[in-house]
Amino acid sequence: MTAPHAEKASRFATAETVLWTEWGVQSYFHMMYGVTLILLGAAVAVSRLFGAWIGWVAVAAGGLSLAIGIDVAYKGSESGFNDVAGVGYQLLVLLFVVGLFVTELRSSAPRASR
Repeated sequence: MTAPHAEKASRFATAETVLWTEWGVQSYFHMMYGVTLILLGAAVAVSRLFGAWIGWVAVAAGGLSLAIGIDVAYKGSESGFNDVAGVGYQLLVLLFVVGLFVTELRSSAPRASR
């Protein structure tokens, strides 16, 4: 850092405050998104409008997002768990969205009359 010696402590404290704020916001986002995915997945699984497996994929993605949020709250964003679970969470969300899309396309396709 190229600050005068008298300002180094103040600048470090300011940077640390910004970092902690970012961790708090990221943790809150992941936890609320996880709860949302869990509730949405449960609704999809119970409604049977789509395949029940699609709902359980969303519940699993929500559980991973919730776990990531709790991990960020306690350890910050430099955790190894965040790196590993983040990949699984993103793949599950992708599977959920693609599953909804394909299921909706199949159900709205015109059927040939016999």
